[in-house]
Amino acid sequence: MKQTLLSFFVGSMILTSVAFAQEKKVSGRVTGADGKPLVGVTIAVQGSNVATSTDANGNYTLTVPTGKVIVFRSVGFADKTLIVKEGQTSFNMVLDNKDNALEEVVVTALGISKSSRGIGYSTSKVSGDDLVKSGEANIIQGLAAKASGVQITSSAGTPGASSKIVLRGAASFTGDNQPLIVVDGVPIDNGLNNTKAGDDPYNQSLSGVQVANRALDINPDDIETVTILKGPAAAALYGQAAGNGAVIYTTKKGKLGSGLGITFSSSYEMQKVNKLPEFQKKYGQGSGGTYTDRTADSWGENLIAAGKPIYNNVEDFFKNGNVFNNNLAITSGGEKTTMRFSVGSTNNTGIIPHTSYNRYTSRLNAESKLNDRITVGGNFSFTTANTRAAQNGSNIAGVMLALLRSPVDFNLKDYKDELGVQKTYFASYDNPYFSTERNPYKEENNRFLGNVYADIKLNDVFSVSWKTGLDSYATNGNQIYTIGSNGDDDSAGWGEIKRTNVNYRNIYTDLLLKFNKKISEDFSVSGLLGGNFNYVQSIANFARGKNLLIPDYYNLNNARTLYASNSEEYRNSKAIFLDATFDYRNILFLTLTGRNEWSTTFGRNAKGFFYPKADISYVFSDLFKDSEIVNFGKVRLAYSNVGISPKPYSDRTYFTSPLIADGMTNGYSFPYQGQLGFAISNEFIAENLKPERNVGYEAGLEMKFLNNRLGFDFTYYQQRASNLLISMPVDPTSGFAYYYNNFGKMKNSGIELTLNGHVVKSENFNWNATLNWSKNSNEVTELAPGVDKLSIGDAFSSPQSFAIVGQPFGVIYAQKFQRNAQGQVLIDPNSGLPMYESDLGNVGSTIPKWLMNINNEFSYKNWSFSFLWDFRKGGKLWGGTNAVLINRGKAAITEDRERKYVIDGVYGSGSNEGQKNTTELTAFNYFKNYLGNSSSEVSIQDGTWARLRSIDLNYRFNKVSKAIQYIQVGVNLRNPILITKYKGIDPETSLTGSDQNFAGYDFFNNPGTKSYSINFRVGF
Repeated sequence: MKQTLLSFFVGSMILTSVAFAQEKKVSGRVTGADGKPLVGVTIAVQGSNVATSTDANGNYTLTVPTGKVIVFRSVGFADKTLIVKEGQTSFNMVLDNKDNALEEVVVTALGISKSSRGIGYSTSKVSGDDLVKSGEANIIQGLAAKASGVQITSSAGTPGASSKIVLRGAASFTGDNQPLIVVDGVPIDNGLNNTKAGDDPYNQSLSGVQVANRALDINPDDIETVTILKGPAAAALYGQAAGNGAVIYTTKKGKLGSGLGITFSSSYEMQKVNKLPEFQKKYGQGSGGTYTDRTADSWGENLIAAGKPIYNNVEDFFKNGNVFNNNLAITSGGEKTTMRFSVGSTNNTGIIPHTSYNRYTSRLNAESKLNDRITVGGNFSFTTANTRAAQNGSNIAGVMLALLRSPVDFNLKDYKDELGVQKTYFASYDNPYFSTERNPYKEENNRFLGNVYADIKLNDVFSVSWKTGLDSYATNGNQIYTIGSNGDDDSAGWGEIKRTNVNYRNIYTDLLLKFNKKISEDFSVSGLLGGNFNYVQSIANFARGKNLLIPDYYNLNNARTLYASNSEEYRNSKAIFLDATFDYRNILFLTLTGRNEWSTTFGRNAKGFFYPKADISYVFSDLFKDSEIVNFGKVRLAYSNVGISPKPYSDRTYFTSPLIADGMTNGYSFPYQGQLGFAISNEFIAENLKPERNVGYEAGLEMKFLNNRLGFDFTYYQQRASNLLISMPVDPTSGFAYYYNNFGKMKNSGIELTLNGHVVKSENFNWNATLNWSKNSNEVTELAPGVDKLSIGDAFSSPQSFAIVGQPFGVIYAQKFQRNAQGQVLIDPNSGLPMYESDLGNVGSTIPKWLMNINNEFSYKNWSFSFLWDFRKGGKLWGGTNAVLINRGKAAITEDRERKYVIDGVYGSGSNEGQKNTTELTAFNYFKNYLGNSSSEVSIQDGTWARLRSIDLNYRFNKVSKAIQYIQVGVNLRNPILITKYKGIDPETSLTGSDQNFAGYDFFNNPGTKSYSINFRVGF
């Protein structure tokens, strides 16, 4: 008996030892079919209580006996199981959506989360990981090529430059036509602080510097998701603030039950110029084949024949830019409370000497469930950013103007003498080395964003939600022009100081009564009743000191002539609204929305305005649930009628101080010889202005096939804008030059298509592909009575941008050649040059014919690889830079100047009228007066491009140690390939920045960049 017991005991010990020996730790990452990490997935050992869940990055670790089955389970996804085999320690799992599950949740207007199944309008969703992967510091630029119907335009590749976003075309003749930007349910400011002197009537965007759009203050690493509400139906709950759509950013938070987690990431990026014009390097400064420094032209002698030195001024000027990014995030999640705290830094030295952008951010998100009914939370962020920018555009102190025109026989690097006086090849231009060193624009911005909120569940039907947010920043700008620089306002070289400061405050609050009631087995209703209040104030001050006494002492007390001006803007709006969704069997959804809004921009006695919206969603795929081909199908229809308010203080006619070029004072400004003067504005404002209306109609079809492996989303839309505000010219004998009222109309129509496919899906290898294609057609349909064209921005005498009835908004007008019925150019027999129309004519629209992007994502075990192609077809640009370079003898094409040229065309008059032109021109005449005419249609170019926008390769080491969950290393290429026939810099450019209502101008814009980066991320 003892022997039997002993044998049993020994055998039990052996079996137990074997069992323990077979237990091991396994780890991996869980993602959705789209490759994105899934948070909170339960991983459990089947038949036991051993379980864990994935963290914020989709990672997990679990101790499992060999041979046991582990189950991966998450709400809305099909369960997956696997058997732990000997020798296996890493399992990466891809979960698929259940056929009968609700589709993904989308954050919509007011921060309300809705199932995409019941949404009757088009939305696009972009992950925060995709923003980071883009390599862009600007969360607007990071959306480029990420969704259909979205056009992003970068103003330049210099540090801190702005980016513009337009959804489905322009809807207004005024403003900048950009969507509302919302962070965590609170609207924020995305404007430019381009403060100018009160005595300056000209457009500052044509020169000066490229300043940042304020969304640049947000750290991309803090963003969880982005929802793009492209149409008025999607953004209707925001009323007049979102007449051009809305972009909803949701920041990262902690997860309940996740415990403590730390993530640190760091990256280094090297930037280069991605495209420049081509130059001739044979002929030097001068005219008529001889040298003279009285011209900036390069029509001088043949330097090669003369054996004189040649300098690579343009290539040598630009340097490698450097970007260092560092981010640290600490998250915690208990049973009831979550927290995420992050700090980040971006330090960018630019490709242009002495340019830089430095941003430091901190953010705290916290939320706590006080009990089963009450949840409170808040998020707070602080950003401090400083920029040093270089001069740009039509600017004799500008970098590109003086640099690109520089003759190759002058060494720009030798830019100052022993006394510090600049050396330049032409007296009117600043040497770009001297200008970037001595004429900086410096800007410092400090910004606070935050909100607090509370959700109270009253009962099973009703709950109350309250939120109050604040967006507040102070921006200080300082522009100096050193003594000896030509950049001061008078081009006198006497030195100048410009100081600006902007103080902005936006207070937003909303109170919502939410409801969700199941009326019967088949019917339910949900929605909200609420109201909000929004108060905005902006105070801008400008001070200028001219004619400095002491060199390098930049204080207003050092200026002989002082000027100051200021502006103040206050506005508030309030609204009540109702949004109700009626649900029939979770397959048919009808949502009705109404918002009544009051705004001070309509005047003190203005009435409120009502904005309605309705949308329907029908999930027809539930009719054939057993289909092996069709997994999901939905049709949707939407109608909306939203408004856009006028700018503050445009509700009445005010007295103003007369300015140069306003047509009232023969070129004099006040104060004049120490005397103040005011006159009633030359614009008469109509009484009882109405909001500009944007009425949208939208239809869409979404389908998924073959176990959700393939899918598409198709949208057709029409948007008709009316009551557009116009300054209509009137007879000056009336005492006014313009009459401001609701007159104009405009329409947009278009198609948006998204195709996505899980091309390959296996345990170790996955390939996902997405294609977005969109086309928008715009037409101005009505202007004021008797007005045939409307200028939409102060630009150059030629070209100009107009709103013309029957034409796309912002069409470019320039000098046009006279042509015969066959379209042949008419040539003047006396000069051999083209004959021009007496008035400017239509030379093309800046609106692309279509946009397309293709994204491919691959994963193999711990490797991930992706690349994104971006295509734009059409869209005209004014290549003013290229035309001027031809005119000045700098463009590569002008090197062939030892022969005669004949312009293709027919004689427009004389005895040979109608016959083919044979009049020969000298190269100088041909290039100077024909191809180099920047005011004519020859300077208009096609902006088509194909660009490889990004390449991203990463490798992930999982479960490095007990403390280190993962280490990820990777490389990223941004804009490595650009294919375009455009003769200039990167055609994704805008001289006028992001706050102007017209685009397509390239006149010595600062260039774009491409970059190569390495990145490192570790999770604890």
